[in-house]
Amino acid sequence: MRTIALCILVLSELTALGGFAATQGPTAEQLYNEANGAYDRGDVLRAISLYRQVITLQPDSVPARTNLAVALAHDGRYQEAITQYQEALKRDPTNSMVRLNLALAWYKQAEFEKASTELESLRKEHTDSRQSLYLLADCYLRLGRNSDAVALLEPAYRENPDDRAVDYALGTALIRTGEIRRGEAVIDHILKDGNTAEADLLMGEAQFAAGDYKTAATTLHNALATNPDLPAAWSLYGRALLNTDDHPGAKTAFQRALKSDPNDFSANLYLGAVLRIEGNNDEAAPYLTEALRLRPTSPDAGFQIGALHAATGKLEEARNEFERLERAWPDFLEVHVQLASVYSRLKRKEESLREQKIVMELNEKVRDKKAHP
Repeated sequence: MRTIALCILVLSELTALGGFAATQGPTAEQLYNEANGAYDRGDVLRAISLYRQVITLQPDSVPARTNLAVALAHDGRYQEAITQYQEALKRDPTNSMVRLNLALAWYKQAEFEKASTELESLRKEHTDSRQSLYLLADCYLRLGRNSDAVALLEPAYRENPDDRAVDYALGTALIRTGEIRRGEAVIDHILKDGNTAEADLLMGEAQFAAGDYKTAATTLHNALATNPDLPAAWSLYGRALLNTDDHPGAKTAFQRALKSDPNDFSANLYLGAVLRIEGNNDEAAPYLTEALRLRPTSPDAGFQIGALHAATGKLEEARNEFERLERAWPDFLEVHVQLASVYSRLKRKEESLREQKIVMELNEKVRDKKAHP
């Protein structure tokens, strides 16, 4: 009986072991290959699920985390992708492709400062990467760091003056820094390919920078007639129309710009400003808030937010914003005008009188400059 019982026990244990083996899932490698196949077939959600299972089994798998991040980004889930890229870099800090993909995810998230920081670090070690060059240049232009864009692009332009992506970005940056003649030289180089929409856009930018807003509006209209999807053209066209007092046309142009690129700083800023001036404060608020998010250090965006606070009766918030701008930009005339009004509404007579005096002094400086250019 004891022998029979022992045999039954052994048989039971073997059956249990066999049952365990039968319920074991696929290996991490099998899951990884299946995830790759799902992604290649376009089944992104299935791929995401499978890559997560791989990471559960192998938390230190850089390929699984990287591919998961790629799939998440493909699905528009950029913040989750950023987290996975960062986890991958903790395990493989020198992986340049992961660093580039992380920068691209920051860019897609409209976190242009973070994207530029990552790209600057990457380019110290990989100066020959064209993709990182284009991406960093665009980040600089979006952040208003035009001098940095010029410094970045000029060596690439000297090396290969026929790279139209570099030509266009460099021409834009030069014009925005006030180096119009040098920018026009780049435009002339582009014009060798014929009169293109891109060349018209750069020409319009130069005309706008020179203060010839009416001509700029015509040139930009022609550029958009040739290529209505030209990046940043609708935004600049709207600004040209705004400066010719065509406010309805400007609003339409800014709205069109934001359909193409919701992260267009100028379109958000100026559409919000026009709406605020019209008294449509509730409509203006999201655009101005987005403009400040895109460029937190922009005095123009800060001013518009302060003016919005003042218009909606949030006087303390307005005062704080204008005082911050006053410290950083002491010659910003409109800030002092607004502060004088806000102080007056807050019954702070002495501060209001001080600001009014500053406004008079700054106006006198402007008159002197016009009289003695």
